[in-house]
Amino acid sequence: MKNLAEFVIKYRIGIIAFFVIITLVMAIPLKDSAVDPDVENMLPDHLKVHLKELEEKFGGMEIIFVVVEADDILKPSVIDQVNAIAASLKGIPGIEKVNSLPMVDDDPFEDEKPKEGSPEELSKREELRTIMKNNDMVMRTLINDDFTATTVIVRMKNEGKGLEITNDVRDAVSKVEGPGKVTLGGLPVVKEHISKDVPKDMMIFMPLGLLIMFFILLISFKQIRGVILPFSVVVMSIVVSMGLVPLMGWKMTVVTIILPVILIAVANGYGIHIISRFQLENMMADGKKSAAELAKTVFSELTIPVLLTGVTTIAGMLCLITHTVVPASQLGILSSIGISFALFASIFFIPATLSMMKVPTPVINKENRPKMEKMLKKLAEFISMYPRQLLALSVVLTIVMAIGIPKIVVDSNLASYYPKGHPVQIASQLVNDNFGGSQVISVNAKGDIKDPVNLKKIDEIEKKIAQNPNVGNTLSIAKLIKLVTKGAYQPDEKGFGAIPDSKATVDFFLSKYNEMGDPDEVSKLVSSDFTQAQIIVQLKSESSETIKRVVLETQELIKDEPLFTEITGSGVMFKELIDSVIDGQVISLILSFFSVSILVMLLFKSIVAGLVAGIPLGVSLVLMFGVMGFTGVTLDIATALISSIVIGVGVDYTIHFLWRYKIEFAKHGDPREAVAHTLSTTGRGIIFNALSVMIGFVVLLFSSFLPIRYFGTLIVLSIGVCLIGSIVLLPSICIVLRPKFLERK
Repeated sequence: MKNLAEFVIKYRIGIIAFFVIITLVMAIPLKDSAVDPDVENMLPDHLKVHLKELEEKFGGMEIIFVVVEADDILKPSVIDQVNAIAASLKGIPGIEKVNSLPMVDDDPFEDEKPKEGSPEELSKREELRTIMKNNDMVMRTLINDDFTATTVIVRMKNEGKGLEITNDVRDAVSKVEGPGKVTLGGLPVVKEHISKDVPKDMMIFMPLGLLIMFFILLISFKQIRGVILPFSVVVMSIVVSMGLVPLMGWKMTVVTIILPVILIAVANGYGIHIISRFQLENMMADGKKSAAELAKTVFSELTIPVLLTGVTTIAGMLCLITHTVVPASQLGILSSIGISFALFASIFFIPATLSMMKVPTPVINKENRPKMEKMLKKLAEFISMYPRQLLALSVVLTIVMAIGIPKIVVDSNLASYYPKGHPVQIASQLVNDNFGGSQVISVNAKGDIKDPVNLKKIDEIEKKIAQNPNVGNTLSIAKLIKLVTKGAYQPDEKGFGAIPDSKATVDFFLSKYNEMGDPDEVSKLVSSDFTQAQIIVQLKSESSETIKRVVLETQELIKDEPLFTEITGSGVMFKELIDSVIDGQVISLILSFFSVSILVMLLFKSIVAGLVAGIPLGVSLVLMFGVMGFTGVTLDIATALISSIVIGVGVDYTIHFLWRYKIEFAKHGDPREAVAHTLSTTGRGIIFNALSVMIGFVVLLFSSFLPIRYFGTLIVLSIGVCLIGSIVLLPSICIVLRPKFLERK
């Protein structure tokens, strides 16, 4: 290690230049950064196949709801507003279909339209209301039950231009005046908000995070070099990892926006340990060592422990690659590369730079030791007095919090990304309560769809699905034909509102509907050759658990029906996302815990070492999941990432403590003395590191997205528990259990 230290000092200018040049080169692709708000792209390709097939058969599944609210939506002024909105939207490129109220045209022979509110107009209005109430294809699809809201349904083509079209729709609607209150809802509108809020969060996270880190370093080290050098390493690592996003053809998502925060919080830890030891060595040298000699000493003593803690953190992050949620996997790769860069920059760049600077006046002196050191001394005395009691308290607390784990709810509802009262939540509730819901599943059928037997089976299954309390509305070719027969027969005639008994009659009614009605209405329910059809099921709730439950119950309904082939749609996509979140959480948790434990075992050449190192991590994770269960914080695409990050970061404190404890025990031969000296030396760096990580993640509380806020809160809590575990729980274990791997010479 001494030879490598000499190398760093000898070639320090080249080392500094190397890191600076890499940073400048990686800054170039940043101009091509973009945002991807599409939840579909979070899933791997094999899970998106059915959704694409569905869109090819029946058209685009992305729907915008333009909701108009009024005390009576059948008022002529409101109808005019709705018609004007529908007309303004039909000319927008990328829109496949616009559905709105089927209004009767004005009588061309009528001299003057009756005045709104006049007896004649009110009479016509009630006639129209009666017609609408008897139309199953309109009620709760285009009009709500009490006629206080109607919607213009905008179906978009699947051309990857959803954000542009949504923006065009918003612009067009804003230009139409009228008495009704207009609200835009649907998945494309949620994506529009996400696409705007992701860059906004980035603009908050990075400046605020860097500013907080700057002041934390200044308070901790009270020297400009102690601030600038770790700060520079973090900035360089952010540039390198963020530059990789466009370079690899990726885009920023709700998940990957936390990348800069992870690097701000984690990447400065290695520099903190280097600066902390440099200041300590400077005090001990009492002015008798040059900057180069101090840098060599720090490099020689800290390279291995810092490198090992970095490797364990990277190992934890890399385990996210196993996640089936694509942005989570991308985050694992990007954060690992960023942390690797910061790790090597801290080991090489910081000592190289320190060696070229003038030896500073020590900020620590032997007579006036820092208050933290005195506090750590008192903590060591307290632990030495009550080690068994502290261990018992930890066990009890862990058991209590474990009770909350089964209460955890998994959810990937996009609307729940925003707090109550947000426009996204308001629009979502409006659509769910009045128009069947914006989440859709499609029950696919394959066969001769004009065959009355098959149509009756579709009708039978549709009725059963509609009985589900979580289903808001259903549409099918069977329901459409029943509506046509209502117009063809009198209520007391046979065949009124029923599926015809012959294929020829079915064919006749369909041809008449195509002549007099809207052929596009048929095309979204059945394929052009009438060999495939779908039952469109709208769900009242956007909760992923509710969607999953409806999908499973519907699968149970059709499992013995050969006519029905599969269930697809955006709702199924969210169900797959739930499964991916759970699978990713379990796999990454097990893999990261196992990987980190193996690395610690290899480091200390002991199986017991891996088990001991896992105790603070295990306690931290149990407490975190327990808090989630007790408080109702959902396990989603953001909070599912926490465990791997906590394991990767939290093990650093454990390694630093155990590494130093082993050295101190070799010197003193007494566990209590070793604990006291370990806490008074390495303890300071551990606390600075953990506090900087915790405060770094605090900026996530300012996010526009609730899952990111919860992520920030939980990770601060978890890292805090890891810190307590390393400076309280581990010392207690060392005193009570006296692990042999720490006492071997």
